Amino acid sequence: MNMKKAKLTVKRDKKEYEVSTRLIEVTDSILSLIHTLSTPLEEKIAMEDQINKLSHESNCLLDIISNISKKDYQKKLFLAYREFLERNIDAVNQRISKA
Repeated sequence: MNMKKAKLTVKRDKKEYEVSTRLIEVTDSILSLIHTLSTPLEEKIAMEDQINKLSHESNCLLDIISNISKKDYQKKLFLAYREFLERNIDAVNQRISKA
């Protein structure tokens, strides 16, 4: 591996690590909030399981897309995934406005 490619890989890995770290932090924040709810334990466990699963799957999908060799497909998939997440945010915002 030449030096230029090695530097690029290190920068990419660091950036992906930072994204993963932020995802872990926000997941932990949500889990902490769930612990404060005055709901039955079964509901808390179910929510925790779903948040952990969602966090894991999101991280896995980002890794899968990142490892696609054709950069034009990679970009298209990232854009489609972003659109998916934006629509989810819109749905959450609608529910917030009704709460």
